[in-house]
Amino acid sequence: MIPMVKITGTMMDSLFVYIAILGILIVIGTIIRLKVPILKKYHIPASLIAGVIGLILGPYFFNVIPKEITSCWSVLSGRLIVIIFAPMLMGASHLKDKKMVKTAMGATCYSYASCALQYGIPLLLDLVLLIPVFHVNPLFASIGEEGWMGGHGTAGGMALVFEELNWADGQSLSITSATIGLFFGIISGMIIINLGARKGWTTFIHNETSLQGTKEEMYKPEDRPDAAKATIKNDVLDTFAFHFSLICIAMFIGWLMTKALKANFGISVSWFVTTMFGGLIVKQVLDKTSWKDSLDQATFSRIEGVCLEFLVAGAVSSVNVSVVVSYALPLLIQQGALMLLMLFFGLIYCRHLFPDYWLENSLLSYGTFCGVFATGMLLLKTCDPDLKSNAMQIYALRTPFTQWAVGGGIITGMMPYWIAQYGTATMCAICLGVGVIALIIPRLIGCWYPVTDKAIANHGN
Repeated sequence: MIPMVKITGTMMDSLFVYIAILGILIVIGTIIRLKVPILKKYHIPASLIAGVIGLILGPYFFNVIPKEITSCWSVLSGRLIVIIFAPMLMGASHLKDKKMVKTAMGATCYSYASCALQYGIPLLLDLVLLIPVFHVNPLFASIGEEGWMGGHGTAGGMALVFEELNWADGQSLSITSATIGLFFGIISGMIIINLGARKGWTTFIHNETSLQGTKEEMYKPEDRPDAAKATIKNDVLDTFAFHFSLICIAMFIGWLMTKALKANFGISVSWFVTTMFGGLIVKQVLDKTSWKDSLDQATFSRIEGVCLEFLVAGAVSSVNVSVVVSYALPLLIQQGALMLLMLFFGLIYCRHLFPDYWLENSLLSYGTFCGVFATGMLLLKTCDPDLKSNAMQIYALRTPFTQWAVGGGIITGMMPYWIAQYGTATMCAICLGVGVIALIIPRLIGCWYPVTDKAIANHGN
C-alpha cells in the first residue's frame, strides 16, 4: 500500500528553501574551488567544499544554519541515492567478447579483494577489539568500504540503510570515513608517485614531481563538449524529462520490490538496491520495443551528477560532529588498518598483477579504492599526463564485472543488513575468506607476473 501522508504547502516551501540554501553553498564552494590554488592543485570537489562550509555554519560550530535544515539535508541525501542508482543498469550492455573476461579477470579479482578486505579487516577489529573494549555498534565495520571504495556519495546515501537498522550514527561516520580515505589517497598517492619516479617505477616521468593543477577549469565556448544527446523531440517531451520519468518508473518498481520482499519473505533490501534492478527491468522492456534506442547514457549521467553533488554537499553538512568525536579512537584504529591495507595493494600486490605499466595501473585503482574514480584519475594523470599507458583500458574492461557490486553497488548496500542478520563473526569469516580467495585467483589462472624493478622492463621496450 502506498503510504498516505498529508504534505502542506508550508512543508513544501520549507523543503524548497532548504534545497535553495544547499544550492547557494554549492555555488560558493565552486567559486572557492576555482580560486584557491591548493584546492585546485588537489582537485578537491566543490560539493565537498560546500559541505564543509555547511558543517562549519551548522549547529555544531557557528549555528548560522539551524539543525532543522541540516537534518533535512541528511534525510535528503539518503533519498537522492535512489535516483542515482536507478539508471545504473539502464545503459548496461551485454558482454559478448569472451576475450574481455580473460583480460579483465586479474583486475576484477583485485576489485573484489579490496572490497572484501575493506569489510573483513574492520569486522575482525570489531570482533577482537572494538566491540569488547570500545562497545561500538557491530555496523561500525561497514563504514570502511562505504567511505573508501564507495566515496562520499555512497556514504551519504547509506543514511537510508542505517535508518532502517536503527543506527543513526552510521551516516556521519561513513562520511568521515570517506573524507579520510579521499585525503589519504591523494597524499599517499603523491608520495608513491615521487618514490616511483626516483626508483624508476614510472614510465613517463623520471624525476621527483609534484601535482600540477589544471590552469583552466571552465570550458571556453568553442571547447564545450556535448553533455547529452536528445533522443526525443522537444515538441513531444523534453529529453531530460523523458529520462527522468524512466528513472521514476524504476524507482517505483524498486519500491514495490522492497515492499514485496519484506512482506512475503521477511527480507530487508534497501530501496536504492532494488531500484537498480527496476532500471534493468525498464531497459529490458524498452529493448523489446521501437524505443530500444531512446536511452542516452550521458543524459542519465547528468541527472545522476546533479543528485550526487547535492547528496555530497548535504551529507557532509549534516555530519554529527559529536558522534565522530565519541568514536575518535575506534575510528583511528579502523582507518589506520585500511591505510595499511591499501598501501599493501598499491606497492606490493599490484606489482604482480599488471605486467605493463604496473605503477600507472596501480595508482588508478589505488586512488579509486581510497576515494573516488576522480582521485584515481588525478594520480594517473600525474604519472601519465598524456594517458599513454593501458591503465584506462584495463580499468574499463573490469568495470562491467564490478560496478554493480562493489564500491557503492549491491554488496555495499546489503552488507549492513548481512552484518545485522548473520553477525560479526560470520561475516568476518566470509569477507576474509572471499578476500583471500580473490587475492590468489590471479596466480591460479595465470594472471600473476614476476616483479621487475624498472618500468621500462615492464612494458616491453
